[in-house]
Amino acid sequence: MIFADRLAVVAISLFIVYLFSVLAVILPFRLLDPLWQISAIKVATEAGSIPLIGLALLHLAAYICPDNIPVQHRQNGLARLAILASIGFLLFVPLQGYAVIKSYRIANEVSSQQQGTATQRADTVRKAIEQASSFDDLKKRLLELQRSNILRTLDIERIPSIPLPLLKQQLLAQVNQAEGQFKAAVGPLDAAAVDRITRDSLRVMVSSLAFSIAFAALAQRRNSRVPFLMELPTLPGRLIGSLQPRRARPGQAGTGLDFLKSPTKREEEFFESLAPPEDEHPRTR
Repeated sequence: MIFADRLAVVAISLFIVYLFSVLAVILPFRLLDPLWQISAIKVATEAGSIPLIGLALLHLAAYICPDNIPVQHRQNGLARLAILASIGFLLFVPLQGYAVIKSYRIANEVSSQQQGTATQRADTVRKAIEQASSFDDLKKRLLELQRSNILRTLDIERIPSIPLPLLKQQLLAQVNQAEGQFKAAVGPLDAAAVDRITRDSLRVMVSSLAFSIAFAALAQRRNSRVPFLMELPTLPGRLIGSLQPRRARPGQAGTGLDFLKSPTKREEEFFESLAPPEDEHPRTR
């Protein structure tokens, strides 16, 4: 019995370690930020083996010592909570895909916007250079652009006193070079980066699916000895049956109250059986 209690303590400790390790990374919550979603799912999935091992140890402790009532209570309660963990990891799969696709779209939109802004600024500077009629007019136009925060990198005071056509050519070349460098820096994701992110995302999605199956194998509904994974194929039929009107069998008197239950109420009763409050008495094994 002492060994079973120690296993249960280790199992609970693993759950606490997992909770704090995940919260330390995902806080503060930014539910609408796709980058936060990707980071949170990755952290929760990469550390998913910690609570899974804890749940397995708790099952082992309950099996070794079936007469230990506290251990049986913990095993029963956490086996039902494992249903929620299984569903949560399963939901990570589409959420991860959505977050990655959305992050791609936002990155491309930001890149397109920044490149458009760079083109507008460069066109404004080029227009000012081309329209200048003299050296002094050119410096005046460039100073106005600098004051309006359109021109930033050019040192106007060090412009060489060379013939105006040659000076314009040099300045236009500098503008074109600066525009090209900026656009290259803020360009869309290259093929290598997209491939790396996609592969990492697929790895996380496969891991999430595997953890969902693993938790479902260790989960149990109330008053059920069958793992939740084995009951999954029959759950849709049960849910549909719970929404249909109940009729008394021939020769069997009805309770007289079933017709008072709305489909919503019967649906709630069905989902309550997935993860209800802990039983007062453990299941006999």
